[in-house]
Amino acid sequence: MANKIDLPSNWVCNGSELKPKTNASSSNTWILSGKEIKPKIGATSSNTWLWDGRELKPKISANSSNIWVVDGGKVKPKVGANSSNTFDIGREPILVIAGKIALRLW
Repeated sequence: MANKIDLPSNWVCNGSELKPKTNASSSNTWILSGKEIKPKIGATSSNTWLWDGRELKPKISANSSNIWVVDGGKVKPKVGANSSNTFDIGREPILVIAGKIALRLW
C-alpha cells in the first residue's frame, strides 16, 4: 500500500499558490507559474522545479534519481520506485505533491 499525500492542516493551497496558514510571506510561499514551481520571491534555477504534466524535476541538474513521475493516481521516482517511496496523490494539486516530495516542506 502506498503512502498518501495530504495537505497538512497548517498549509493552504489554491492550486497556484502554496503557503503556511499562519506567518505566510513571500519567502515561504511557493507558486505554480506556467510550468515552473518556485518560491514567490528569490527564485533561482537551483530552487525551481519543472512540471510538464507527467514529470516533476529540478530545473537544473535533473537526473533519473531526482525526477518524479505522476501516473495512475500515484507519484513515484522515475527510477527505483518501491512501496516506501510511492505515494497516492488523490486529488491533490501538483503544488501539494511538490511540497511533500520535492520541497520537503512537511
